[in-house]
Amino acid sequence: MNHSKVEIEKVIEEIRLLVLEEGVVGDIQYFSFHEKRFSRMANTISKTAMKGAKILDIGSHYLHSGMILTKLGYQVVCMDVQEFWSIPFVQDRAKVFEIEKCVHNNLELLKSDEVGVEAYDLVLFTEILEHITFNPINFWKELYAITKDGGSIYISTPNSLSLSSILRTLKNVFTFKGIGVSIEMIFARVTYGHHWKEYSAREIRNYFSQLNDDFKVKVERYSYQKFDNSTTALLCWSLLRVFGSLTYIFSSDLEAIVTVNKSVSDNWKLQSPNY
Repeated sequence: MNHSKVEIEKVIEEIRLLVLEEGVVGDIQYFSFHEKRFSRMANTISKTAMKGAKILDIGSHYLHSGMILTKLGYQVVCMDVQEFWSIPFVQDRAKVFEIEKCVHNNLELLKSDEVGVEAYDLVLFTEILEHITFNPINFWKELYAITKDGGSIYISTPNSLSLSSILRTLKNVFTFKGIGVSIEMIFARVTYGHHWKEYSAREIRNYFSQLNDDFKVKVERYSYQKFDNSTTALLCWSLLRVFGSLTYIFSSDLEAIVTVNKSVSDNWKLQSPNY
């Protein structure tokens, strides 16, 4: 391990104080909601990639992960759409932490030769898998190309088999409301794709095994959302997450490490379909 848990928590606390000091409401809310996830991510990456490793953070958002990993001694390149890179405090953070900027507005069109072939020891792909709405085969070919032989792709995503998701779906079925993203959510949020498809641990393993035998996948279940008892409804959902975590299989979130062991031959099993 490169860093102790104490070191990692100290760094996360430093970033938390920075976020609070800057006082941007949306930034504070996002960091607070995901703080435990950031801690788990940093601890797992510390066990996976050596200090000084080069990391590409796809979907870097407010640069929370990038700042944490930079403070821990990694070289971080942060990729996101122009809208996020146009935010002044995001630009300032990149300068202060010496984070390399990468603007990319459409992951479907990602090209490895533009980002760097075999340039990265680890690719960070957190809270994005569930948002992908395009056919992803060519995208994963490009990610495979930019990752070094023996490198890793770190994924975090909601567990489709979480206890709260199962009960919410059953509730919607038995009340004839419908299944999937609600109309209210579609209209209320600005997003590059709602949770179009959430995955189970088995599905993630199957997902990568269908693409290429060079992908070796390890999936763990966990839960990061804070307990919230401010209203009866939120208390009920918090308790469901607690009970789901105790069962492990019904935990609310998944963490996957996809190791890329490149072979001499071309092992791609699927080709992107023609439109």
